Amino acid sequence: MKRNGLILIAVLALAAVTVFLVMNTGKGTVSKELRDFAFTDTASVDKIFLADKTLKQVTLTKNPDGTWTVNGQYKARPDAVTMLLRTIHDISVREPVGAKAKENIVKSLITGSIKCEVYANGELQRLYYVGSETPDQLGTYMLLADPSSGENSSEPFVMEIKGFNGYLTTRYSPDVREWRDKTAFAFHVPDIRSVKVEHTGEPENSFIVKQSPNMQYGLQSITGKPLPFDTINVRQFLSYFIRMGFVNFINDFPKKDSVLASPPAHVITVQDAAGKNSVVKLYMKEGDGVLPQDSANPNAPQYDVDNMFALVNDGKDFVVVQYFVFGKILQTPEYFTRQRQAQTPN
Repeated sequence: MKRNGLILIAVLALAAVTVFLVMNTGKGTVSKELRDFAFTDTASVDKIFLADKTLKQVTLTKNPDGTWTVNGQYKARPDAVTMLLRTIHDISVREPVGAKAKENIVKSLITGSIKCEVYANGELQRLYYVGSETPDQLGTYMLLADPSSGENSSEPFVMEIKGFNGYLTTRYSPDVREWRDKTAFAFHVPDIRSVKVEHTGEPENSFIVKQSPNMQYGLQSITGKPLPFDTINVRQFLSYFIRMGFVNFINDFPKKDSVLASPPAHVITVQDAAGKNSVVKLYMKEGDGVLPQDSANPNAPQYDVDNMFALVNDGKDFVVVQYFVFGKILQTPEYFTRQRQAQTPN
């Protein structure tokens, strides 16, 4: 009986040692310096550099007012920058790369990864390489490097954010278009002095909304003739310009010149309190030949029923916009006298 007890104690002790070794393999046995990817003081981060082997690169720089710029010339998307900063803060090691796969993973990280440099208070704090996703798509291969010497670590890791099911590569995109702010209009409504909506070929349906500094309103035709309006409708219309975004940049669209050679379908001009005009020109987008599912027409529409092309940022950028977003400002004068039905509680 006593012998059986000794055997049981030995088995339990061996099991405890085994569990300890398994739990610490690739973690406790790998020095902290090789796995210290996260940088938690993200409030002090003032620059992030991203680059890949195809020569795409992005430098995100924090301005004194807390906003960010892309490559020193474009306003950055706040949501994208916030997401990246959270990633830099939260990434952690899931596991080291297995011995059999290690050589291949290191080679892929060196030749086909995204380089990430994180600066805080003007000093390089983190340098690492972001690779592809793991086969289960729940982890991301990464390799740390020494910020001082630039020397790569000998140990690649599978990184994750605890509680997030997915890989992280896309958050480190070196494509400038992914980081640029996609806002066509962004106004504090009291700063708007006028909005002119021109419908090409339909001058009778074009109009100008006026707003004075003391919030007095006016509506007139494109020729200056006063038109009747409901104040509530004018206020509603102006509120649409608080923020209007577009889908994506397509400055390299092959048929761009052909599209721009034709007159725009609509031109929206917003003048602010400083007298500056923000102009967006909208162009019809050819349909793809596919019949919409809810259409009773046997023929596919000539033009895309969901999207249009547009020139934004003082005509510098060619983009795609949605009717869902821009359709609400492509009104006619009738919109401003239309009665709104009161909503009754259910």
